[in-house]
Amino acid sequence: MEIVSVAELKIGMFVAEPDCPWTDLPFALQGFVISKPEQIDVFQCKCRFVNVDRSRSLDEQYSQPKQTFDRPLRAQPFVSNGAKDEAVKVRRASHLHINEVDQRKYKRRRFLEFLQRQDGSEYARELSHELAYIEPRFDDFQSALQTTFRSIASEQKIDLVSVTEGIRDMSGSLKRNPDALMWLLQLRRIDQYSFDHAIDVAVYLLLLGNHVGWRGQKLIELGTAGLLQDIGKTQLAPELLNKGEALSDDEQALIRSHVASSLEILYASTHLPNDVLLIVSRHHERWDGSGYPRRLKFEQLGLAAEMAGLVDSFCAMLKDKPYRNALGHQGALEEIYRQRNHKFNPVLLEQFVQCVGLYPIGTIIELDNGEVGVVIQQNRVQRSRPRILLLLDIHKAHLPGYKVIDLRDPAHAGMHVVKSLPHDAYGLSADDYYLR
Repeated sequence: MEIVSVAELKIGMFVAEPDCPWTDLPFALQGFVISKPEQIDVFQCKCRFVNVDRSRSLDEQYSQPKQTFDRPLRAQPFVSNGAKDEAVKVRRASHLHINEVDQRKYKRRRFLEFLQRQDGSEYARELSHELAYIEPRFDDFQSALQTTFRSIASEQKIDLVSVTEGIRDMSGSLKRNPDALMWLLQLRRIDQYSFDHAIDVAVYLLLLGNHVGWRGQKLIELGTAGLLQDIGKTQLAPELLNKGEALSDDEQALIRSHVASSLEILYASTHLPNDVLLIVSRHHERWDGSGYPRRLKFEQLGLAAEMAGLVDSFCAMLKDKPYRNALGHQGALEEIYRQRNHKFNPVLLEQFVQCVGLYPIGTIIELDNGEVGVVIQQNRVQRSRPRILLLLDIHKAHLPGYKVIDLRDPAHAGMHVVKSLPHDAYGLSADDYYLR
C-alpha cells in the first residue's frame, strides 16, 4: 500500500482507501481502479491523500509485489578500521572507567538474555536472534555517528558511508523484529541530547516509513534525513540550546537558522541525494503553514518532510528539556494528537499512532495498584494488555529480583495500565532494567 497525494493520481491506479469517509464520495464501490478523469477530479475535491494498491492497479501503474532480501549476515561489524580506532579513542576519553563500561555491557547482556528466556514461544526465539545480530551493529553505528558529529564540529571532511550502512542495518532489523531495536533505544547510555535525539528520530522514521509501505532506497533516504536533519545545531552555542527561559526574537532566529546550517554542511561535505536534502530543509514546516523557514503548508511539504517533522516533535517530547520535563510515550502521543489538523496531517498522525502502538516495548508504565514496570512484550491483539517486568512495588520501592506478569493472563484480569511514564520516573534509569 502506498500513500499518494491526490495531485498525483493517474488513470489505472487502484484506490484502496481515501483520507475521508467513503460515504462522502459519490462512488458505488469502496475500492476501485480509476478509469475516468472525472473520478480523479472528485478525489481532488474531497481528499488530500489516498492509499493506492499498486498490485491491483493496471498498465503502467501496476507494480508486482517485490520480495526484498537483507544483506547476508557478516562476521564483522560494518564500521571501517578508522571508525573502530576512533571509537576506541572515544571510549578511552570517557569519564567512565573501562571496568565500569565493561560491567554495564555485561549487565545489559544479562538482561537481554533474561528477556529472551521469558517463554519458549516463537516470539522469544525471534527476539533472541535479532538482538544477538543487531546489538553489536547498533553499538558500532553509534560510534560511527559520534565520529561524524565530531568531524562536523571541527569542520573536517564528513564520511557518511558507515552511517548510511548503519541506517540500512537498522532498517533491516526493524522489518525483521522491531522490538529488538526499540529495546536497544531504551537501554543505551548517551548523554548528548542532539546525538541521542538524532538516533531516536532516525529509528522512528524507519519504523513509520516501513509501516506506510516504503522500502529500499526511499526508506534509507528517509532514515538518513532523520539522522542528519538537526546537524546544523552543532554550530550553535550550547548555552543557547540549553537555555531554560523564553528566547528573545534574535535567539529564536538563531535557533531557526540551524536548518540553513544543516543544508550548508551537507551540501559542502557530502554527496547526499536531493530527496534527503529536501527533507532536511522542510522538517520544521508544519501542516497549517505555521512552521519555518518558508511557512509551507499541506501538500507543499511532501509526505517525507511531514513524517520527519512529526517524528522529530514526538521524540523531542520524550526527552527532558531545560524548560520542561519529558513526557511519557502516552503523554507524547496525546500531545501531538491534540495538534492534528493544525501542525500535523491527521491521516499521517493516525498512521503513526497505529505504528508505534499504545505501550511499545521498553515503555515504563504504572498499574492501577500503584506498581511500576517496563513493557517487555506487546500484545498485538489487545494492545492495552502487555507483558510487564515489575520494577517498583505499590510504595515505589525497588523490587528485589524481577517479577514478570502478563496482563492477558486471567489471573491478572483485574489489573490495568493507568498511564505510561517518562523513562526516569520515580528516579528510574536504564540501569534499573538490568539484572543486578
